[in-house]
Amino acid sequence: MKALILAAGKGEGLSPYSDKVQKETIRIVGKPVIQYVIEGLASVGVTEFVIVVNEKEEQVLQAVKDLNVRIETVRQRSPGISGAVQDGMEYMDDMFVLAFGDIVTPKDFYRELITTYHRSGSPVFSTVPVSTGLDTYGLVKVDQGLRVVREGSTLALAGAYVIPKKPFNDFLQYLDEVARDADYFVWTGSWVDIGYPEDLIQAVEELLKSESSRISNKASIASTAVIGKSVIVEDGATIEDFAIIKGPAYIGRNAYVGSFSLVRDFSSIEESAIIGAYSEIAHSLLGPYSVVGSKSYITHSIIGDRTRVGASVITASYPATVKRQVSGKFGALISPDESIPHGVVIGPSYRK
Repeated sequence: MKALILAAGKGEGLSPYSDKVQKETIRIVGKPVIQYVIEGLASVGVTEFVIVVNEKEEQVLQAVKDLNVRIETVRQRSPGISGAVQDGMEYMDDMFVLAFGDIVTPKDFYRELITTYHRSGSPVFSTVPVSTGLDTYGLVKVDQGLRVVREGSTLALAGAYVIPKKPFNDFLQYLDEVARDADYFVWTGSWVDIGYPEDLIQAVEELLKSESSRISNKASIASTAVIGKSVIVEDGATIEDFAIIKGPAYIGRNAYVGSFSLVRDFSSIEESAIIGAYSEIAHSLLGPYSVVGSKSYITHSIIGDRTRVGASVITASYPATVKRQVSGKFGALISPDESIPHGVVIGPSYRK
């Protein structure tokens, strides 16, 4: 079976970050988001993928270049999500998998999708219960079959479907028509739709929850450093004297954690990121090649690729304006290649 992956959306909920980066290519715990989708589908036998892309096509190609599956990209020509599906559907067989490229969920989610299809032989919809940000999801109701609705439900479309190839004008109307006679399952496991900054922080947490400790023997860890439980340290990483990595946490390839720094509580430090001495990082995602100066405190924040945060910078995370999280915490979303001067306090809900 072939799969059509959507990765051409504007990602307005992550603006201005998404003006520079296609959100499906943001790296979380060592992988671009879209890799989690493709690896999940590949694990259940899907080997051919068509990805609908926009002008950021090269970013998507770089994000999937190491995957051992057949991948083709198609530039979106027609507007909106209806256009994206229409443009990609012409490359699909009579029945195919349609998946959004911004979903972070375990491989078992895709196993449930394909198993349900093989059992019923009918179109299949994945659904998931949601409790916040209801207006940001496509919703469904169970009423003598599924119905796609805009409100009045806490059951969301979960972003992966087995559907038939047919002409249509409006995608949501088409989904509604197919859904009435489709099989479906309700997924209650880990699931994050990357639409807003808090989703990235949530995705880091969900991914690290399922990981156990893994320390590379090619990492350099000072004898005085402390490595806690559920910590991943990749090849070439350096943990300096008296630094503490209190898991769950991810330290990417060639990343650097300076002396006396603390990385804790579901933080992901991506490849070649640098944390200066005496800094603290919590519930945050530091993009590849980003730099956080010494004596900084970064919490509930996203630091973009190659961004430089000066020394003694503090991100305040509460009370914040968020769409999809009950904690109400969000510090800063700082786009790639930006800089933050020394000694400033930013946030909550800061965007640059």
